[in-house]
Amino acid sequence: MIALADKTERSLSSLCIVTHGYPCHARPTWFPFTREFAHAAARRGVAVSVIAPVPLHLAGSVRPAAHELETVAGGGAVEVFRPRYLSASSVQIARWNTALIGWASFTSAARKILASRRIPRPDVLYGHFLYLGGATAVRLGEELGIPAFPMVGDGRLNSMEPFGVARACRHFAGAAGFMANSSGLAVQIRRDLGIPAERIGVFPNGVDHRVFYPRDRTQMRLKWKLPLNRLLVVCAAKQDLQKGPVRVGAAIADLAGVAGVFLGSGPVPPRAENVVFNRPVPHAQVPELLSAADLFVLPSTFEGCCNALLEAMACGLPVVASAGDFNDDILNADVSLRIDPLDVDAIRAAIATLRDDPDRRKRMGQAAQAWSLNFDVEQRAQRMLAFMAARRNPPSKTETAGRA
Repeated sequence: MIALADKTERSLSSLCIVTHGYPCHARPTWFPFTREFAHAAARRGVAVSVIAPVPLHLAGSVRPAAHELETVAGGGAVEVFRPRYLSASSVQIARWNTALIGWASFTSAARKILASRRIPRPDVLYGHFLYLGGATAVRLGEELGIPAFPMVGDGRLNSMEPFGVARACRHFAGAAGFMANSSGLAVQIRRDLGIPAERIGVFPNGVDHRVFYPRDRTQMRLKWKLPLNRLLVVCAAKQDLQKGPVRVGAAIADLAGVAGVFLGSGPVPPRAENVVFNRPVPHAQVPELLSAADLFVLPSTFEGCCNALLEAMACGLPVVASAGDFNDDILNADVSLRIDPLDVDAIRAAIATLRDDPDRRKRMGQAAQAWSLNFDVEQRAQRMLAFMAARRNPPSKTETAGRA
């Protein structure tokens, strides 16, 4: 099987990624996992280009380069194009669905890059999330005769909601295959879009273990001026009600000997006197702050596949996280305590349990680091490339008959 995968993967020589989010100098945390896949594919010898249209209302403030060539550590390069497009709020105004207007503009911007021949014709198109990248990849793939593969990673298929199920079924009918980053999302694709199971591959997110690994805890606390004599609870997430940092803050507010470290920003920040750090940091600095902590807490109400949990485990942290089935692919009882994400008392009790049992905390942290090796970004890229290559060149009738 490994030899077959390697042979199939080599037949895929070029890849174009279509996405509405990709890191730039002003937004280094803008879909970093998309860049990780692009760079991992480039390291495997695949010619990778990225089309990441930028909304006009952000172009002035973010000012990302319209075109750049990223050098990939370990060899290779990724060519990135950021054309501008007109984004519109996802609302219905009389007969007009403004989400469709935004998607049409996004698709037009991506089409112009492909039509300009600035990108050699790719073997496949990869669309990140159903909308906008996935639907655009499928539409352009149909126009140009290029196999297209949407990656579904948005929990609850929420990017599909403004378009409706019936319209989405039409938009994705021409996909060569689907990829999902969790088993739960694969079930949703089959149920909501009627996609046969054999056309769906499940690829949980991966972590770059060259970046995310444990550092010396004391040294990291000294570097970041964090208290040495308290149990540090870290939460790295957008500060909204879905992710729940505010619930983590409420849970630790009256816990003796505990302090909170929050990496992120958003409309619903944590509020507790024992929060000792609360701001976003560049993604490259996140491993240092994870390494400074004792445990990681993230009470999300839904996810696709949570990179933050994988990164925390790779840095040797035990995890307190939602009992929702969206975490089932990446968590088990050896590495995590699972809780009702809306129950602050349950979150508090789980933190207290690990605070009061340092031996268990240590065992779980060691198990978490070992478990995280199953979710490696390089191995994930290899499997995804093989999946696309196999469906780009389906077996002939003669080959199929021979196997039968």
